[in-house]
Order: sequence, then structure tokens, then C-alpha cells
Amino acid sequence: MKKLASILALTVASVTAQPLFAQANVAVLHLAPFAPDIEDTAVDIYINDALTFPGVLYKDFVDYTELPAGEYDIDIAPAGTTDFVISGTFPLEDGIFYSVAAVGNGAEQPLELLALVDNDGQNPPAGSSNVRIAHTAPFADTAAGTEVSIRTDGGDVVAGLVGVPYKADSGFLALPEAEYDLKVANNEGTVNYIDPLPVAVPDGATLTLFAIGDGRNQPLGILAFPLGELPTQQPVDNSANGWWNIQEGEGRGIILQPIPAQNRLVGTWYDYDADGNPVFFTFDSCQEDRADDGSFECSTPGAFDGTTAETALFQTTGGGADSTEATTTRVGTVTVEVLGCNDLMAVADIDGAPAPEMVTAKRLTQPIPCTIED
Repeated sequence: MKKLASILALTVASVTAQPLFAQANVAVLHLAPFAPDIEDTAVDIYINDALTFPGVLYKDFVDYTELPAGEYDIDIAPAGTTDFVISGTFPLEDGIFYSVAAVGNGAEQPLELLALVDNDGQNPPAGSSNVRIAHTAPFADTAAGTEVSIRTDGGDVVAGLVGVPYKADSGFLALPEAEYDLKVANNEGTVNYIDPLPVAVPDGATLTLFAIGDGRNQPLGILAFPLGELPTQQPVDNSANGWWNIQEGEGRGIILQPIPAQNRLVGTWYDYDADGNPVFFTFDSCQEDRADDGSFECSTPGAFDGTTAETALFQTTGGGADSTEATTTRVGTVTVEVLGCNDLMAVADIDGAPAPEMVTAKRLTQPIPCTIED
């Protein structure tokens, strides 16, 4: 991209005759997932009929470069051709920072240019950054079909961002310097689309988080401009749901129930004690400590990543048909790791036991399709 920026600097004189003391700043991004192979997404970008950015690939971007203020024609063609498939005209004002992104995939959503103003004259408060979230992922062919919500990993809505359609953005939000763990989900929060790994937002930064990809040609993801693409994890879904048969011994098993809306895993471990009596344990990745009345507040929201959870293990005694008072007690910890669609490993560390017990399990039931890679 430094090479592209140098090309732009050398061609400024050829694309405008405006006075050089009136400057705008422009960043150009290729966010159009119109082909499944990255090499086939290469485009040439022309500014005022001058080839300015040759061979730009999907997810490439050119950081801010000064251009004289004025009106600009921007045309985009498949690399090595002059067959313009995207065109637009943009007035650039002195002192303003802009992002111009090629978006769409030519199928669900048309190929076009989207321009955003990147400086609104408001500096973030001390200890904060300006962060904007823009929806440029053309994964459906209607505005309603593209609507998403922006949530924390534990499922809470961020800044009221529900029903955000394709090409909409949040405007800049002043966020305190911190590490953020966010995800993109459907409006109800029950289906997760994009789950980036936690990212630290530094003090004083100005960032735009672009939701990108169409889920068909290119996977859904997040590009943080001007930092780059963020690493993501497989979004939590119901792949782990079902009954799992423990291979060590007889009549032992684990039942798993994911809750994708909260990146949460709830489970039951059924077993037998040394005297052959049935024993039932429960675990919940959101649940660490119970109050005396049995209630709890989630102390570890978003603690399930879709395959792995480490949490407290509880045993309930009493209860049942004879109305004996039920008592639930924390008895240790359990780590569950779903290794694939049919394989699971769990380690139970029971208080007072001589050593943790590791078991392997095979799936007995699969009520919901599995997306976990073996």
C-alpha cells in the first residue's frame, strides 16, 4: 500500500488543476467481495481518468493521502482493463478526511462506492477514542435481510445498535481506552454472524470497524481502518448441542446446551459414585458463584467460544418425589472441549479427589447441524 500511496502522490498533478494549498485527505478501501479467489478481486482504480491505484485486492486499503480540494470522478475496473464496473463523483472539501470504499458483491448487493467523512470536528475525551461501526457486508438481497445488531460477547446491545442495515454506520462513538470483545449478530441476538477476538482500543485513536464479506464469496469479518483486518473466531452456534456418551465406563454421559445469544454453555454430567448410586453434576459457563437462595449473576459473560469452556461444577443432592430439600453445592471445576462434531474431551477436578479425571466422549444425538471443523 505504501507503493500505491507513492503512485498517488506522483499523479496528483495529472488528476486535478485545483490550487495545492486547499487539501483534502482521502483513504480508499476495497471492500467488495465479488469473487471467491482473492486474486480475482484485483481492480484498477482511476481518479479523473488517471490510473491511480493498480491491482488493488479485496481487503486492501490506501491510508490517507492528500488531494487538492475539488470534485473527483472515481472509476473502478477489473485489473488490466478499462471496463468500468463502479463509478462515482465526489466533492472533496479542504481540511476534511474521507474514506471511499468499493462495496457490494454484484449479486445480493450492487457494486458501488460508499463515501464516509472521517473527521467530524470532535476530538474524543481524554482517555477515549472515536470508534465507528459501518455495515458493509452484502450477505442478503434486501435491506431488512441485512439488518444486524452489535453486541458484547455476552449478548448486551452496544449503543442501541439494533436493526442496522447494509451501508449504515453508527457515527463515531467515544469509547474509553480498554479491551473490547464485541460481535455482530441478528437483531434478536440469537444468531451470531461475526465474532472478532478481543481488541484493545488505544487512547486518542479514530477507528472505523467495517463489517465485511458476504458469507458466500468471502467469509464475514471485520476490517478495522486504519489498523487492518481483525482476527475472528468461529461464531458460537448450537453445534455442541446434544447428548455425549463417555467412553470410559458404562452408563456415563454429558448433555450440552449452548446459548449462542450469550456465548454461554450449560451442561449436565451424569455419573455413578463408588457404590453405584447415580450422581448428577451441572455446570454453566456463565455461573461461578451461587447465592444462598440458588440465584446467581453472570460473572463470566461470553466465556464459551463455541468449543471450549472452563467453569465451576455443581452437585445437587436431595429433592425429588419425597420433597427432600434440594441442596446445590460447588464441588470443583470442569473444562469441556468439543474437538469436532463427534468428539469431546472433559476434565473434572473434584474437590478432595486425588487427581482430576479426564474423559472422552462420542456424540449420541445431533439435533442441530454441526459447523465445528474436526
